Amino acid sequence: MGGPGTPRREVVTGAPRTARTAPGPVPPARTRPQDAALLRDLMRRQLRLGVLAFGMLVAVIGPLPLVFAALPDPAVRPGGALLVWAVLGVGAYPVLVVIGRWYVVRAERAERDAVDRDEGARR
Repeated sequence: MGGPGTPRREVVTGAPRTARTAPGPVPPARTRPQDAALLRDLMRRQLRLGVLAFGMLVAVIGPLPLVFAALPDPAVRPGGALLVWAVLGVGAYPVLVVIGRWYVVRAERAERDAVDRDEGARR
């Protein structure tokens, strides 16, 4: 492939590696009964928050189809379709953002409280 004046190619990626085997099963970490109780409590709090956020969503957004059904037919009143899209695009979206933000703040607070309780129990 090359004559006597051609520079020799160098391997720059390193030495060939041997095939890696999959690591064996990782033994479970030693946990204290308090850790399991804290985790159960955290999961219960976050489940309660999730159900509450879903309930708020259903309460606020759920009746919209009934409201839209009560509006006049868009074929009769041309602005009716625009009103529906305005409510969905402008009115519903901020409600979704507020409910989502409320949930995230509460869930993060629950996690911080669980960590604080765990650190307090370890002392």
